[in-house]
Amino acid sequence: MNDDVLEARLRAVMGKVDPVPPLVDDAARAAFGWRTIDEDLAELMRDSADELVEAGVRGVGEARQLSFESPALGIELEVVATGPRSRRVEGQLLPPAAATVRAERPGGAAVSVQADELGRFVLDGLQAGAMRLHVLLQGAQIAVPWTSI
Repeated sequence: MNDDVLEARLRAVMGKVDPVPPLVDDAARAAFGWRTIDEDLAELMRDSADELVEAGVRGVGEARQLSFESPALGIELEVVATGPRSRRVEGQLLPPAAATVRAERPGGAAVSVQADELGRFVLDGLQAGAMRLHVLLQGAQIAVPWTSI
C-alpha cells in the first residue's frame, strides 16, 4: 500500500470518528476573505455580551450591542434574536452617511442593503452564526471582522 492510499484511508476514518466541527471549517474558509486586504479593518471596541459574562449575568432575550471603529468610520450594531436561529441586525454608521452595507456569511453567501443618509440600516432574517460586514462608502471600504451573531 503506497502513502497516498494510506493517507486517503486515514482521512476517511478520521472524518467519521472525529470530524472537523462546522464552526472551525467555516472559520477556515472565511480566512480566505483576507484577499480583500485593501479594505480598512474596523476594530471591535465594545461587545455587551462580554460585559454580561464578566458581571456573571446571562442576558437571555436582550439585544447585544457591538461597537466597531476604523480610522474613517464608527459602526454601531444591535443584534436581536428573532427566533432560535434567526437574527436581526440594526446598524448605525458614524458619522452618518449613505452607504452600501453587505453582510457576508461563510461559504460566500451575502446580502446587501443601503444605509440611509442618516447611516441607518437593517439586516433581517440572518441565520445565527459567523458573519462579517463590508461598508462601501464613497472613497472607502471598511470591513468588520468575523463576528458570531
